[in-house]
Amino acid sequence: MPTYMCMTTAGLLDGAKRSAIASAISKAHSDATGAPPFFVQVIFEEAKPGYRFLGGSEINDHVWIHGDIRAGRTLEARKSLMLSIMQDVAKIMGLLETQVWVYLNALEPTDMVEYGHVLPSHGEEKAWFDALPQSLKDYLLSLGTKPDKFEL
Repeated sequence: MPTYMCMTTAGLLDGAKRSAIASAISKAHSDATGAPPFFVQVIFEEAKPGYRFLGGSEINDHVWIHGDIRAGRTLEARKSLMLSIMQDVAKIMGLLETQVWVYLNALEPTDMVEYGHVLPSHGEEKAWFDALPQSLKDYLLSLGTKPDKFEL
């Protein structure tokens, strides 16, 4: 499942903004990849003022977002995803788009274990899902997974 780390200076985000950003990133990932938004993990890390620097100078009004996603997404899908995240986060936080930096790390599915199983390659999601233990399939189905169109 994709994981996005949002790093900001402490005090820039309240609970409502964190929730809005998590929803926006989940939607952007889903729109770009077809994966259900409930698979998207968004984690926030905040540093005290004076703990972030750019070019050797303290900077407290930027956000850095690092996303780990499965390799195999098209260049166009990745660009669309990054731009959508950048635009949405800038709007939610009241920042300029130049203050939101987004990095995607494309990991091979064999480099990730989730729910106790190595993730499938693109196109092998249904076979992977079908081979899961019934209790895990039931759990994923309760989240809204569609077994006939399972994507990560």
